Amino acid sequence: MRWWWQRWQRALPLLTLVGCATPTRSSHVILAQAANAPSVEQRAAPLVGDTLPDPTCPDGDAVVRVEGGTERGKVCAASAAELGLTVVDLQDAWTPSMFAPTGALTPNIRATYLTLAARDDADALAELYGVVPSLAIVRARLADDARHACHAAIDGAPIARLARSWSQDDAATTQAGEATRVWLGKALEQERVKRKLADLAALAEVSAVAPRYARWKALDDRHAGLVAAQQHFGCEHTLDAKYADGTITWRTGNATELFQRRNFLMPNERLDEETRDALQIDSRELDYRLALRILRERVVDAAGLIEDGTAGAGPQPVMGRLLDPAAMRAARGHEAPLPNGAPDLVSAATDVAATQLGWRDPVAVRAFLDRHPGGTRVALALPPVPAYHAAHMELSAVIDRGDVYYDERPIPRRVAHRPTIVVSVDDHGIKRPLVRWPTTIGGWSDQRTTDGDTVQRWKESDVGPRVWRDLYAGPTWLPPKTTPDKDLVKNLYNGHWALKKELLGPGPHAAFGMSLLVHHQVFQQKDGTERFDDNGIGTHGSASVTSIVNGTSHGCHRLYNQLAVRLSDFLLRHRDHVVKGEQPERYVRAVNYKESFVAKVDTRGFLYELTPPVPVVVTRGNVLSPRKAPPKGAVYKPTP
Repeated sequence: MRWWWQRWQRALPLLTLVGCATPTRSSHVILAQAANAPSVEQRAAPLVGDTLPDPTCPDGDAVVRVEGGTERGKVCAASAAELGLTVVDLQDAWTPSMFAPTGALTPNIRATYLTLAARDDADALAELYGVVPSLAIVRARLADDARHACHAAIDGAPIARLARSWSQDDAATTQAGEATRVWLGKALEQERVKRKLADLAALAEVSAVAPRYARWKALDDRHAGLVAAQQHFGCEHTLDAKYADGTITWRTGNATELFQRRNFLMPNERLDEETRDALQIDSRELDYRLALRILRERVVDAAGLIEDGTAGAGPQPVMGRLLDPAAMRAARGHEAPLPNGAPDLVSAATDVAATQLGWRDPVAVRAFLDRHPGGTRVALALPPVPAYHAAHMELSAVIDRGDVYYDERPIPRRVAHRPTIVVSVDDHGIKRPLVRWPTTIGGWSDQRTTDGDTVQRWKESDVGPRVWRDLYAGPTWLPPKTTPDKDLVKNLYNGHWALKKELLGPGPHAAFGMSLLVHHQVFQQKDGTERFDDNGIGTHGSASVTSIVNGTSHGCHRLYNQLAVRLSDFLLRHRDHVVKGEQPERYVRAVNYKESFVAKVDTRGFLYELTPPVPVVVTRGNVLSPRKAPPKGAVYKPTP
């Protein structure tokens, strides 16, 4: 589990001997952080009380040094690494590195990212879709005492008694149950009065009435649990109080999804077990977990990490808390650790960062954020990075397509072995898996025919060797002619329809999410050059969060958006690349469904070119159907 730590310990004598040599980026971080040894600065400058005097930085770029929950003056950002410290950006106006300015070039998506990160309304809430909220959101939410008092006044015990998931699919069931509950309650009250009993619960001991009481009690428990959940939504101003009535309609479904999006749960609009558990947690604790998730992405970006335990023993807690929903912590069918799989360095670094900052609870986080309105940059002593971390790493990826069924027509299948993507590094001759994430492959998808009809065709995932060369930040999607017009519009439920501009992108709800890695097939030319063919397949983020667990795609390999951003950031940190900048596009399409629209796209996204490209292999998978070849020519027309 601690192979990287053991390697560092074995190397310590050698590092001591060669300490005068100019260290590499990785080695000097490891050397300077050894066992929390006093840093160069600590030896060179005396402490003034508990605080070092502020330095004079040539570029004026000083950052706050934090250790053990105490702010100990400032250090120059340029010299932080030499002191064994990592500079973590906790400013409100932050984006991952891939969206940050690069020289004179800035990705177009950056402005949109910052706008969404600063908003806490229903139209934003894009954490699940690759936009890390600003710490200003945490500051405001922790300070909202009225909201916390509203939540605290609700008895959460009835929610714990809800025995199953509930959603707007149960609208008729809950409405009928409410009518029965009210009717039985009146009849039982008459029985209670007649028998001169203290309360309805006493009827449970009356054999003639006990079955009716048990039926009413089950309905009343369900009513109380649903009402309590709805009242919590009311505290968040996502559901009007008059709809907290124990019945579920689309309003409760929408409020449930907003609660899930706000708290990084699977956005399925269902009061599932994880959502019910979260509703019973103190609202300040939920805000604290948001702060830890934000810190995690800042630490990942600053330290250049990706190893999250998914290739090894699994993700570990941060400050005693698992920050991701269960579906994101495991790739179904692949829970056993991979040989030589990397441990969870992401959680370990985040835990240390939170400890160093003193973020031990919501009160401490609020105090820190209040001291730094607008945020700040901090220098922290984080765990040493593995020896294989370098400016250019020999990385590779394998996409295992899992269980595959080549059916002649769409047939629902329960797939035990889901598709996964494994990114590995050549660690001095050892292939070390860094992450293993769930993904998707192709399947049956709607397609428009030349006569405007809609059918389903098989969209295959290309199998074989490919490369990641083109990395797009804020990619856009250009719908092919075969995409049905109905898939490009949405019902506004006010008698009008609208174009799904967000699907085209750029933005968190774009078809390609926040990041796209194009799968190129490489051909050797007679003149010795290479030709890179793009077959329209890629590895990318997706706003269709739930599909990554159980769904298919149009052939591409979807990732949770925040993981797609992490992967792209990691590649840019640890792979040589050329910044190509925003790629102009002139895409125009007439869309005619219900109403007429014009779809326009003027950019493909901000392009980085990896040099050399990262090799990728897409396996054939386990073909379990009698048919062993994809039904590429098959067409299925759904019954209207």
